[in-house]
Amino acid sequence: MKKPYRIKKSRLFKKVYTNGRYYAEKHLVLYILKNKEEYNMVGYSVSKKIGNSVVRNRVKRLMRENFRKVSMDIKPGNYIVFTARIGSKDATYYDIEKSMEKALKRAKLFK
Repeated sequence: MKKPYRIKKSRLFKKVYTNGRYYAEKHLVLYILKNKEEYNMVGYSVSKKIGNSVVRNRVKRLMRENFRKVSMDIKPGNYIVFTARIGSKDATYYDIEKSMEKALKRAKLFK
């Protein structure tokens, strides 16, 4: 995901959290809010409850890589935020992949 398509501002995260829909899975929660752009903007959030910085960054890398793999199959025009849950600190790559695909299917974001 290119840098301009990432959500970094806290006000935009809050907007997605308060106005968007959410889909909870075992390892992550997916928040979605429609936008008027022709592309998706994606953000990743990992709380300090998950673990130290090494663990949090690992979980973020896993989420980023899994989204990168499926990003071409996603409908454009959304703000998408992935929030890690406590169970994700021990999750493998395939666990995160399974949770992410399940949440995206429930949200009907695949083309």
